[in-house]
Amino acid sequence: MRLLTALLVGIASWFGLSHGRMPVPHATASATVVATSSTPTPSKPIYLTFDLDMNGFMYQKTMQTGRVWYNPAVFTYLEQKRIPATFFVSGLFATTYPQLMEQLASTSQFAFENHSYDESSFVPHCYWLSTLKTKQQKIDAVAKTESIIKKYTGQTATYFRFPGDCTNTQNNALIKSLGYAINDGTDISGDPFNKNANAIIRAVLSNATSSATILMHVGGPNAPESLTVLKYIVPKLEAEGYQFERL
Repeated sequence: MRLLTALLVGIASWFGLSHGRMPVPHATASATVVATSSTPTPSKPIYLTFDLDMNGFMYQKTMQTGRVWYNPAVFTYLEQKRIPATFFVSGLFATTYPQLMEQLASTSQFAFENHSYDESSFVPHCYWLSTLKTKQQKIDAVAKTESIIKKYTGQTATYFRFPGDCTNTQNNALIKSLGYAINDGTDISGDPFNKNANAIIRAVLSNATSSATILMHVGGPNAPESLTVLKYIVPKLEAEGYQFERL
């Protein structure tokens, strides 16, 4: 009986090999897993941006009293937590704080974009801001800031944000003709001159969506609760699956 079984097994093996069919091995737990080297794209990217503002009045105060228009702890928090962020820089801010700009640019964590020169608005009646009256004045303000950003950070801005977020169709067309994409934020925190941290937090979290651009400021006298808000929303958004990215 054993001889017959062995003979049948041999015949079956010969038949499979002679017809080009190899035996199919049994699957095992050690099956090879093919790994990819590409970095997965975050499913919920979100962009944390800050306006680095400076107008003529602020500049004069700095020259007269040494007043600082940002909270250093905002930058320290971002650096320590390794949170990528994008700064929309007013040219006058950069020239007032060149060492800060160089320090921030020393890491690849941050990007720097164009926020015009001195907070002069591109349209009339934008809050209390002064107004750029001619097309050439606007072009010069953008170009001057671009040169300053390049000087202190080594980066070339590709985005533009209007002072006061005030604009119109003509100004949009002008900025695009200069090669910039316009980014005035989609998730507006409302932190300027606002001492109600809870209200700011609610505004940010209620408008947070995948690929949203959060618009904040870097603290100081004009945005006193920015750091408090930042320390709350960063872990909260991360816990909800968002991943911070540079623009």
